[in-house]
Amino acid sequence: MISVAEASGGFSALTRLYKRLVNELIGQLPLQPQTLPLAPTDDALKYGMCRDTTYVVKGGMLGMRCQDRKLFTWDEGDLILPDAGNDEITYYAESSVLLAAYPTVELVDAVLADEQMARLWTRILTTQQGMLTRLLAAHVPEEHHTTPGFAYFEPGNIIIHQGEPADYVFSLFEGEADVLVDNVVVGHVSEGEVLGAIALLTHSPRSATVRAKSRCSVVKVPKHQFKNLIRTNPGMIHSLLTDMARQVKSLNGQVVELSA
Repeated sequence: MISVAEASGGFSALTRLYKRLVNELIGQLPLQPQTLPLAPTDDALKYGMCRDTTYVVKGGMLGMRCQDRKLFTWDEGDLILPDAGNDEITYYAESSVLLAAYPTVELVDAVLADEQMARLWTRILTTQQGMLTRLLAAHVPEEHHTTPGFAYFEPGNIIIHQGEPADYVFSLFEGEADVLVDNVVVGHVSEGEVLGAIALLTHSPRSATVRAKSRCSVVKVPKHQFKNLIRTNPGMIHSLLTDMARQVKSLNGQVVELSA
């Protein structure tokens, strides 16, 4: 088995063990397989492969796809078990392939009839499970968890200082706060609003001070984790856009008042 992604440690050793176990099992089977030669094809199931048949690759390489995504490639010595699904799995060959076909029910009956082969079969299945687990790890992107902190502010405490670097994004989940520019109150924020995101996104100093009007509880997210937080919490994008629209509307109202 050949991975299309960089598999985790131990994968190569498991593939070697898998081939050795399969070869040992085939040598003991009292069944004669049918030979299935395949020419290069984008869908081997249209040219002789059957969904209820077990195959051993005798020569060449056979790729495997699920929902049009390439997963891995079976190569010489690999045992290919039937898929339990419907039509999500397809097989393709970029060059000629030679398969040995075994009716799955007959194969399993023969294996279970012999204690030694049954033990060997169990080892084959557990080894394949180990291979597939490592392949899954290779395909799943590394997960980054955000580790937000919590802070509490009494009335009059400063949550954000105007002019300071934007090192955090804050989410106000309890309380109310005033927004001040040059010590003049220009707005208010309430529960559920995101604070300080614009300065962080634009890499600029804080444009305003945020002062607790009542007892406030906030979540603090460091700037290096903010991108991951947005990726894992798409709802925050909606909150940011809503807050920005509200700020623009408030500023427009102030401009109108000053103009009058």
